Amino acid sequence: MRRRSLLMAAAIVADLLVLSLIASTPAAASDTTPPSTPKNLHVRSSSRSRIVIAWNASSDNRRVSAYIVVRDGARLKKIKARRTSYTDDAVRADHTYTYRVRARDGAGNRSTLSRKVVAKASSEMVVAAAGDIACDPSDPNYHNGTGTSTACRELYTSDLLVNGGFDAVLALGDEQYNGGSLSDFNKVYDPTWGRVKAITYPVVGNHEYGEPHASGYFQYFGSRAGPPGNGWYSFDLGKWHVVAINSECGDIGGCGAGSTEETWLRNDLATHPAKCTIAMWHKGRYSSGHDGDNTFMQAMWADLYHAGVEMLLSGHSHDYERFAPQDEGGHLDDANGVRQFIVGTGGAFFTGLGNSFDANSQAHQNTTYGVLQLTLRSGAYDWKFLPEAGETYTDSGTTSCH
Repeated sequence: MRRRSLLMAAAIVADLLVLSLIASTPAAASDTTPPSTPKNLHVRSSSRSRIVIAWNASSDNRRVSAYIVVRDGARLKKIKARRTSYTDDAVRADHTYTYRVRARDGAGNRSTLSRKVVAKASSEMVVAAAGDIACDPSDPNYHNGTGTSTACRELYTSDLLVNGGFDAVLALGDEQYNGGSLSDFNKVYDPTWGRVKAITYPVVGNHEYGEPHASGYFQYFGSRAGPPGNGWYSFDLGKWHVVAINSECGDIGGCGAGSTEETWLRNDLATHPAKCTIAMWHKGRYSSGHDGDNTFMQAMWADLYHAGVEMLLSGHSHDYERFAPQDEGGHLDDANGVRQFIVGTGGAFFTGLGNSFDANSQAHQNTTYGVLQLTLRSGAYDWKFLPEAGETYTDSGTTSCH
């Protein structure tokens, strides 16, 4: 009996101690001090699909627990306080947004709203382009995908794409050597450039026709290659219009004036009178390198010129070459001409370039693999050749649309 009494007394004492501790410890609810207002709210970066904002950390008498991001007057996101930036992926190109931020502590106290910052989602599109890409898996330079220092570099050029933040990739033909079979596409192209297949728009090259009707190419790319059997289609990138053309004329009934494809091209350009337009096909109209000038594409080149197209992107010659703007007859025309880029540096191998260049060739090399980066703005574009890692060759500039 006495033992039970002692135990009850001990329990009462313990309860009193707990109550004493509770009474002497301020409850969380008694914290009424709000955190300081976030300072230095600013736009860290913006693109056509995202805006990144950042700010300085707030202070609090206890601890800041979270930040509330407000966009256009409405609560957008609550984020943990260890972060002092936010990436808004729910934006639309060419739209303007107003942001504010407030801090919150563990007791639910909230700071006043920060000053506002206004950000506009860009209308720019950043695009990469190259052709003559994945070498044959039986090529002695293939080495199970690692290539050599001078050939089969498709893995290394594709690293530029995977890490480049591009909106689109334009594959300029001869994507897969030598015969363009579906099995070769899956073995070599797919684990390299295929990593960006979801944003790739291809044109068909001569090596794809190693398979009847380029069947491997059309099976691999599916709807991204346009209607099966044709190889021509068009699409828009931001405010730019793009036409993709099949330059394997003997396989589609010709490319001359009045042919099915040339008629489609004229109609498409007339139907889409965008201020800025890109054309792409595999065998360039002009080239100082392998196979030289391809006169059989003259009717379509004339169509580009008369429609005010800005540039033609091609491959086939395994080199990089940039031309000054040219008119219908290949004469210099800085005001209204079409600028041509040969970008046959996708990784397969190089072909000869020689020492004799076309009259309006402004830049040329066949020693460095890489891709052409195009920043497509409203009414203008920038170009820059991006070499594979470890190389230094580059070529860059900017031009307004016609």
